[in-house]
Amino acid sequence: MNMKRIYLCDDSIDGIFTAIYLAWNSKYGHSNIKIEEKSDGSKYSNIEMFSEYIAVDTDYSLAKKVSSSIKNKISDEAYEMVYRVALSDNCGKADLIYRFLILGFSVGSKITQHLSNDVVNNVFRINKNVNNEAHHLFGFIRFSEQENGLLTSIIHPQNNVLTLITPHFADRLPQESFLIYDENRKIAAFHVPGNPWILAEIPEIDRDNMKKISFGEDEYRDLWKAFYNHIAIKERINPKLQRSNLPLRFRRDMTEFK
Repeated sequence: MNMKRIYLCDDSIDGIFTAIYLAWNSKYGHSNIKIEEKSDGSKYSNIEMFSEYIAVDTDYSLAKKVSSSIKNKISDEAYEMVYRVALSDNCGKADLIYRFLILGFSVGSKITQHLSNDVVNNVFRINKNVNNEAHHLFGFIRFSEQENGLLTSIIHPQNNVLTLITPHFADRLPQESFLIYDENRKIAAFHVPGNPWILAEIPEIDRDNMKKISFGEDEYRDLWKAFYNHIAIKERINPKLQRSNLPLRFRRDMTEFK
């Protein structure tokens, strides 16, 4: 009986794809291999007995080969699903993606229709969850104008959705400089007119500086709150339905609930 090999990779799409390339190329046997993403709390997410741990350094050239193979040999739809799963906060997502691709390279583009398969069903479910959160944030993000004209927003998403939501705002606010900060992951998306948006790690944001809003910002906030309260029909207030359409976890970052 072969000892299990566990490839420990960075918690990113490129890290996961690098591990998948190395694992597949090892020809050690899919049943003897596990892909595991690193956790924040420890070097290894969960030490397993009688297993050989292999630390994986992210290699963007290898990751690109995997992404190209998925698009060419399975489908663009499968790649997009896998990409969103990699952005999720689900523990064990790296190995789930690996199992999905094993099936995908065997079945081809029809893999996304095999929802009776547990692996495919889990990928579909997580993909939908990440996609739904991104769509929620399209409507729930609130920007504040700073004294220097920069539009800023602090969010606390469950999943790592900045790469999904930033293109939406860059397209709709092409002439604005803005920053969206994911405080859960300490990363920010920056957009400057005429330049591609970028991601950067920011260990700690200066909240005191963020409070230095422009002269008219307070007035606009009050106007927005007044509008929000004015259009409400007291006889039709339905807290249960409101929580369904606007989950409580988003409200801490929304102007009308502050």
